[in-house]
Amino acid sequence: MSDPADEVHWRPVRGGVWAPIWWFGRVLLWVTAPWLLGYRAAGRRRVPREGGVLVIANHLADIDPPALAMAVMPRRAEYLADARHFTRRWLATLLFALGAFPVRLDRSDLRALRHARERLQAGGLVIVWPEGTPSWGPRMGPFREGAGHLALTPGVTVLPAAIWGTHKVLRGRRPVGRGPVLVAIGEPLPVPAEGPSRERARAVVEQARAEIERLLEPMVRAHP
Repeated sequence: MSDPADEVHWRPVRGGVWAPIWWFGRVLLWVTAPWLLGYRAAGRRRVPREGGVLVIANHLADIDPPALAMAVMPRRAEYLADARHFTRRWLATLLFALGAFPVRLDRSDLRALRHARERLQAGGLVIVWPEGTPSWGPRMGPFREGAGHLALTPGVTVLPAAIWGTHKVLRGRRPVGRGPVLVAIGEPLPVPAEGPSRERARAVVEQARAEIERLLEPMVRAHP
């Protein structure tokens, strides 16, 4: 029998995010992040102003979502987050309001993937971290194929994104420094149009990983 404390609460917000809290977060981040964290984002012009967009990024720390969400503004980012953050009702409610929805990392989570695909088809911007858990450094973990399958959603623009420095700000719940926090968004990735879906998904994931590594390299070199 499962422990009730492990229950994942599922309560998505209509439209992906709750507008009042999104606007509050946007103003707060834009005022504080550049000064407090040395935040800089490159490639923001590559984010389409409308239509479904899938952003595939490396995962350094639990504060990656707001770092990448700033880079894609004025689009409202939605993102998959580890289901462990959704076991307390109040926290799950807050995270859903901010655009997050849970994905289980210990199994194939069809509900999370189905919800992400629905949001992409509705013209939303969805961020995925194929590593699943933070790497805390430049050496990325294995990429899961789920991101590649989402990339096969018709009409979706697929963007690679690299994040560096969030692991120097917060490690778990412990503040460890002030960054700088850097984000780089790459050119849209080509999605194979022919072949078995699994092979096409794997090809997208491999392309995304290679491009993220390329975007990361100068940031790591400049701020080791």
